Amino acid sequence: MNVRLIARYRGRVQGVGFRATVLFHSRGLDIHGFVRNEPDGSVLVDADGPKGQLKELVDRVAARPAGSIDDCDVTWTESLKRESGFSIG
Repeated sequence: MNVRLIARYRGRVQGVGFRATVLFHSRGLDIHGFVRNEPDGSVLVDADGPKGQLKELVDRVAARPAGSIDDCDVTWTESLKRESGFSIG
C-alpha cells in the first residue's frame, strides 16, 4: 500500500547540493514525487510510494546529508497515486 510522505528539512540545506543528494538517495526506490527549495529556506520532499521505501529515503538522507540538517518534520498522509518518477522541482 502506498502512502504520501511530506518532509521539510531546515538548516543549511539550500545552495549546498541537498536536492541533488536527495535525488541520488532516491535511486533504486519505488517512489514518485519531487524535492524542491522553499522560499523560507527549507527543502521540501513530497513523495508517494511504499512506506518502507519512503522511510528508507529519509534514513539515507539523515545518514549522509549535503549541508547541515537542523530539523526535519515528517508527515504521512494518503497517497496521491503519482507515477511520474522522482525529480527536482
